[in-house]
Amino acid sequence: MKIVIILVILIALAGGGVFGVSMFAPGLLPPMVLEMLGQEVPPEEEKAVKERPSVTQLVDLEPLSIPIFKDGQVDRFLVLHIFIEVEPGPNFELVNRDKVRIIDAYLKYVHALSSLDIKPGIKDLAFLKQRLLAKTEEIVGEGVIVDLLFQNVFERPLQG
Repeated sequence: MKIVIILVILIALAGGGVFGVSMFAPGLLPPMVLEMLGQEVPPEEEKAVKERPSVTQLVDLEPLSIPIFKDGQVDRFLVLHIFIEVEPGPNFELVNRDKVRIIDAYLKYVHALSSLDIKPGIKDLAFLKQRLLAKTEEIVGEGVIVDLLFQNVFERPLQG
């Protein structure tokens, strides 16, 4: 008898949860569930494909050797050699003019990322690229940068 009561309560809770989600956050439910509940399925948004420019230039940031700290001591160095891909003309000049600010933002962000031990962190290059691209766009504005390219990324242990 206890099992039947528990099952009835679980089914009621699950049904109430689905009902609540369907009323207040229908985007979280798969379209099939919305159809079963008799609700309108929202149209899928078309993802705009951003066209790459036919001609680009690379701004070379000299290799950055960033110390990674562990327990208050330098544990190893992260070496990043990054190229910033931009369209020629004013965008190229803008990125060259703000190169020092961009490097400073990269150093600050990588230090914060490694000290906070955020996952996936500096070992995931796709995550790191996305975050550094966002930092670059904060400085030079959106639509200026075409891409970030990593030429070399490696960790070097502390010698000594």
